[in-house]
Amino acid sequence: MDIKEIEVLDEKYPKRLLKNKDKPIKIYALGNLELLNSKKTIGIVGSRNCSKYGIGVTYEFSKELSKNGICIISGMAIGIDEIANTTAIDYEGKTIAVLGGGFYDIYPKENEWLFYKILNNGGCIISEYPPEIKTDTKRMPKRNRIISGLSDAVIIVEAKIKSGTGITAKYAKEQGKEVYVIPSNIDSINGKGTNKLIYNGAKILLSPQELIENKKIEVIMKEEYREIYNILSEKPIHINDIVKKVKRPIDELNSIITMMEIEGYIVQTQTNFFIIRE
Repeated sequence: MDIKEIEVLDEKYPKRLLKNKDKPIKIYALGNLELLNSKKTIGIVGSRNCSKYGIGVTYEFSKELSKNGICIISGMAIGIDEIANTTAIDYEGKTIAVLGGGFYDIYPKENEWLFYKILNNGGCIISEYPPEIKTDTKRMPKRNRIISGLSDAVIIVEAKIKSGTGITAKYAKEQGKEVYVIPSNIDSINGKGTNKLIYNGAKILLSPQELIENKKIEVIMKEEYREIYNILSEKPIHINDIVKKVKRPIDELNSIITMMEIEGYIVQTQTNFFIIRE
């Protein structure tokens, strides 16, 4: 295994995690490290003992979000997590799995196949624990802060009243992330936790399009890009108007804009007119 150690001051360290007070000082990573700072990320978590309804919903959301370039974050656990990670891969999307132990002790054993499927298909797997550390289920709730920390928003599919999924929602709220919940039948044991989250203020989510069209999903980018990106919209703006607002020399601005085009942040609709890429 080509395991990479990424310390908090490393440029590869996830920018989203830097904002968390309880961020790990070091993480261990396998696979595509570029995913750690994906432009858009969504966490999808839920019950291990999920229903057919939960399976179908997770499949649909993970599929549509992946097809729209959003990286799916989950925990590789049996149930909802497994479906989220797997579906992202099946639709040639991006996915990250966060483990609660070291890489030499793949957990759960039943999903060892998924561990290698993620790595063999351009995904990424991370842990805050050294490779030789055995998985301890008591530490699993703690790893959920990383799942939510890596995500711009978190979708809760199914959850019992007391569950690791509920803990993920709690972390997400503390981190200032949006928590979206798929509503369930009131008599479903896996719906009691999700319905309680809705009662306590979480947002109901009825379709993937609500997130795909949500322009509030954070975009991680260089500060010099951010200044320009925040000026642009879906309405074309001429480069001269951009120069007036950012107050940069035209040569420097041209260089930055060229890189933003190459990296897919903006689009030139006609000569010297630019819009953001949605």
